[in-house]
Amino acid sequence: MFIAAGALVGYDPFMRYWRSNHPNANSTFSNVVEVKPVATPASKISGKPVRIYIPSLDIDIPVIDGFYNAKSQTWTLTNDKAQYATITPEANNEAGNTFIYGHNRREVFSKLARIKPGEQAVIYTDNGHRFTYNFRTSVETDPYDDSLFHYQGAPILTLQTCSGIWYQNRQLFTFDLVESA
Repeated sequence: MFIAAGALVGYDPFMRYWRSNHPNANSTFSNVVEVKPVATPASKISGKPVRIYIPSLDIDIPVIDGFYNAKSQTWTLTNDKAQYATITPEANNEAGNTFIYGHNRREVFSKLARIKPGEQAVIYTDNGHRFTYNFRTSVETDPYDDSLFHYQGAPILTLQTCSGIWYQNRQLFTFDLVESA
C-alpha cells in the first residue's frame, strides 16, 4: 500500500522531469497544450462581530467586545447582548475560531438549546461583512475548559452559554463557515 501511495505521489513530478528532459516523449500529442488549473486563494476578509442573527431561533442581538479578567477569572457579561471574546480571531474566511458568548437568558442565548444541525447563524461585522455558518454540534463542558482557544483550522464560530441545573456548566455550539461576503 505504501509503495502504491508513493508511486501516485511521485508520478506527476517524475513525468514533468521526464518530459522536460525528453522533448519527444509526447510527440503523439505535440499539438496538445496542457492546461493546469490555477489555484487563486480567495481574498481574506475579516471583521469584528457586532451582530448575530439566528433566523430559526428568532435570535437577533448586538454583539459587543468581551474581555477576560485573569485576576478574578471572569468574563464581562451583560443581560441583553452577546460578547465577542476579543482574544479570539475576528470572523474571517481563512482560519480560526471566532468565539461569542452570552447569558442563558431569554434576551440572549436561552433558545440555543433548540438549534438543530444545519441551521444557520449569521455574523455581521463592524466593516460591513457578513459570515454565514451552519450549526454542526454542541457539547457541555466545565467553565475552566480552555480547549476552544487552542483551535487551529478552517474558520468556525463557537457560541457559548451556561447550562446545568444551577448554570454551573458551559454549553458550546460549533458552527462551520459556509459563506462570507
